Amino acid sequence: MQANIGIIGTGTVGSGVIEIIKNQKDLIKNRTGVEINIKKVCNRTIEKAKALIDESKITESYEDIINDNEIDIVLELIGGYDPAKDIIISSLKNKKHVVTANKAVIAKYGKEILEEAKNNNVSIAFEASVGASIPIIKTIKESYAPDSIQQIYGILNGTTNYILTRMEEGMSYEEALKKAQDLGFAEADPEFDVEGKDAAQKLVILAKLAFNGDLDDNIFTWGITKISKNDIRYAADLGYKIKLLAIAKQDDEIELRVHPTMIPKDHELASVNNELNAIYLIGKQTTKSMLYGKGAGKLPTATAVVADIIDIAKNKQDNLYLKETKKKDINKITSRYYLRYNVIDKPGVLAQVAKILGENNISIAAVQQKEINKDVVPVIVITHEALEENMIKAIKEIDQLEVAKEPTVLIRIEDIH
Repeated sequence: MQANIGIIGTGTVGSGVIEIIKNQKDLIKNRTGVEINIKKVCNRTIEKAKALIDESKITESYEDIINDNEIDIVLELIGGYDPAKDIIISSLKNKKHVVTANKAVIAKYGKEILEEAKNNNVSIAFEASVGASIPIIKTIKESYAPDSIQQIYGILNGTTNYILTRMEEGMSYEEALKKAQDLGFAEADPEFDVEGKDAAQKLVILAKLAFNGDLDDNIFTWGITKISKNDIRYAADLGYKIKLLAIAKQDDEIELRVHPTMIPKDHELASVNNELNAIYLIGKQTTKSMLYGKGAGKLPTATAVVADIIDIAKNKQDNLYLKETKKKDINKITSRYYLRYNVIDKPGVLAQVAKILGENNISIAAVQQKEINKDVVPVIVITHEALEENMIKAIKEIDQLEVAKEPTVLIRIEDIH
């Protein structure tokens, strides 16, 4: 069987797709029976595209691809919202299957796009939008089809995981970020990664699929910029590692959040280091499993795109349905907490802190003072499970104490089993 494709965008992922199809065409055909034929390629800069493919196949207008009756599958590989959404919707309306690696547009407009695909009896595939070559979307849609996923814990951003790994070795956040940028793991402006926005978009996609929920992309997100190497060290002393974790839980409401999280250092996720990604699933029947690997990069991402092309060519179509779903208010979640205060070292300070926590129904599990013989010292408090809104209220009160010299550092704890 032959799949005629049109590629819109020849950046990192698009050029990787062309490279794989050129180099692995025979392997793909022998293994799957699918022959992939690149019919047209669209790029704003023809000279750049000419380095990848014959000039006769290049166009500057993506409409040439959408309107080509000989093209079966459109690859949207430009990213972002505009014009990516219009390209996807227009292609689906024109009875063409679509493959995309665009996490932003799927997270925000997933329901609309899925409905358009269903209305036109075509497929929308987006394996590469989460975890690159990690087949997490296929796993949720196919392997977990008979099961009810209860919880998802994901290390979904390689940049932040690399930075936290270097900080475990003693680097400061600033030093680790610089090294990540030097190696190409972090952008010159790293905000989208280090503030958790990239992981949040990916989590929304996974939650939509796992819980069949029409979830918007406005979820609680907290980055790693306030984490110090001392927090990394203190966590290790307590038997934990700190990871930027994307968390989804299904109950009466769907709980979605991305933030630095302390997890037991003997848990499988704690061993996922450097730029690797991992997704840990807890199902009702299947209990626990974890997938991990490279979550970004030219060829890993392009491999997932090509795998989607093959699935569509083999008539593996989805009929996903997203039902109305209520998200849980972040203020209503419960968690254990790590709190670090930098306070004046004098009698009565811990009593003041404990009083405020107690008045907000927060029970202390452990307290440690990490330094001695200094005027200002870090004090570590570990709490029992508490309500988020109570914790935030307590921190505001503690930070107003005269003895508090810096804002409280808060890290949520997940004792994943």
